[in-house]
Amino acid sequence: MSGKIPKYFINDLLFRTNIVDLINTRIKLKKNGKNYQTNCPFHDDKTPSFTVSYEKQFYYCFGCNIHGNAIDFLINYENLTFVESIEELSLIHGLSIPFKKNTISEKNNYFKKQKLYFLTDQMSKLYQKNIISTNSALEYLNNRGISRDMMQLFYIGFSNFDWEGFSKKLNIKKELEKELLIYKIIYINKYNKIYDPFQGRIIFPIHDKHGRIVGFGGRNINNTFPKYINSTETSIFFKSKQIYGLYQVKQQNLHPKYLLVVEGYIDVIMLTQNKIDYVVSSLGTSITKEHVEILFQNTDTVIYCYDGDNAGKNAAWRTLKITLPYISDKKTVKFIILPDNEDPDTIIKKEGAKKFQLRIKNALAMSKFFFKNILKGVDLSSNEDKFYLSARALPLINCISSDTIRIYLRQILARTIGIVDDYQFEKFLYQNKEKNKNIKYKNKQTTMRILISLLIQNPNLSNLVTSIKKFKNSKIKGITIFLEILKTCSENPHFNTGQLLEFYRNSKIINILKTLSTLDHMIIEEKTQNMFLDLLNNIYRKDLEKRQEYLISKEKINGLTINEKKEIWSINKRLKNIS
Repeated sequence: MSGKIPKYFINDLLFRTNIVDLINTRIKLKKNGKNYQTNCPFHDDKTPSFTVSYEKQFYYCFGCNIHGNAIDFLINYENLTFVESIEELSLIHGLSIPFKKNTISEKNNYFKKQKLYFLTDQMSKLYQKNIISTNSALEYLNNRGISRDMMQLFYIGFSNFDWEGFSKKLNIKKELEKELLIYKIIYINKYNKIYDPFQGRIIFPIHDKHGRIVGFGGRNINNTFPKYINSTETSIFFKSKQIYGLYQVKQQNLHPKYLLVVEGYIDVIMLTQNKIDYVVSSLGTSITKEHVEILFQNTDTVIYCYDGDNAGKNAAWRTLKITLPYISDKKTVKFIILPDNEDPDTIIKKEGAKKFQLRIKNALAMSKFFFKNILKGVDLSSNEDKFYLSARALPLINCISSDTIRIYLRQILARTIGIVDDYQFEKFLYQNKEKNKNIKYKNKQTTMRILISLLIQNPNLSNLVTSIKKFKNSKIKGITIFLEILKTCSENPHFNTGQLLEFYRNSKIINILKTLSTLDHMIIEEKTQNMFLDLLNNIYRKDLEKRQEYLISKEKINGLTINEKKEIWSINKRLKNIS
């Protein structure tokens, strides 16, 4: 993919991007000397092992060894493709991607997305303008208790019952109408009439994290079926990846302590109106693993709040099962199950915000909710039921990545069925003790490996190399890669580690470079330059010594030519100077 976007543009993006700021908007970083640290977001990390270097524009985890530059972080953390990560950085810096001429499909897809962003924004403005002068829509919102402030905060609008009236009322130009048809935001029915799929509905625009409107939710006001609908999926809108209200939450708090997940648009709006400003929704659809990943990327504690009917309770249990693999020592979930026939909208009107806050405070911990549900219908006096309980519970418990939580739940399960399972806990402690003793396998740190790693981690070291002629005929393993990296660094004197690795992203040597970029050579920073020069001299000395050995051997057998005698004299002189 990187071949479809000019390398100069990618390099410029990385030059403009401060990886510390980029990551810090997603994960809280703490200064630690020259670098920044936090718990790794890519594995269950009990101590901060995730390090971000401003100087190198590079991140590395000493626990799971994941590493890379700003582009790699977006790919790994937000599950983006390479091109999507470039789009993300381009958006941050207000740039357009200059696709190469021979990449028509990617270019067309990119500009199609930009057009969709524009058209959904235009439609949202039309819906918002329309609701102000539509009494029936305003009356509906007023009856639901939604204030004008909430209408503005959530960009609430209304679509007329017919497109023709809507178009005339708002003076929609034919050119815009044509584009809306082309991009399938509005349609033509079998009677050759234009219609809006949201006609006759209150409109809830759905924002992405940048505040761009990517789609809509619509609620009828005249009891037509279905009650709610969402936009069809497009290249900018995927229901399984979109969280309603998250943009508004993040506008108030970049790192919310909690996220309260409810089922409906109006639930989000009414709770927000009552000063509970960390409420989101999954667009009325079932929670997906993508939703869970996004939620935990934005908070450490997710509180699910479901309606009190059977459907709500079943949905809560399904949600827990989807969430279990993402729970860790730092990431947890809680549950609020409302009374029968109640939802967040109705109950906050009955009880008020203070009592609802109390429900949040007393939300069921994950472990209590888990066993409350898993024990339903189980007769603990029956051995068969105990076996059934174990067979049902253990696979779910084993989904959890955290050793601590997994063992804790197993202990509860063991006690529940009447087994005191101390052995398992002792085994766990022993395994962790041995794990801490274990020294991870490291590649042999040869002179050339250390030399290349120093250069990758400090590209400005290339300035110390005044000539590469003396290495031209070198046979030392790895010299070709070293000279290649040296040439790139010399031609790009402002490269940092992140930019250098990006330059070689699709090359045959990228995996070698990535490994060496994280090599810990235990060299004090102040001595890096001297070590680099010493290693260069060592390689040069080895080359000279090998040639010297060859000539001495040849002299004993066949004798040397005049030129070879001069060469051995020259080698001896150079070796003396190096020493």
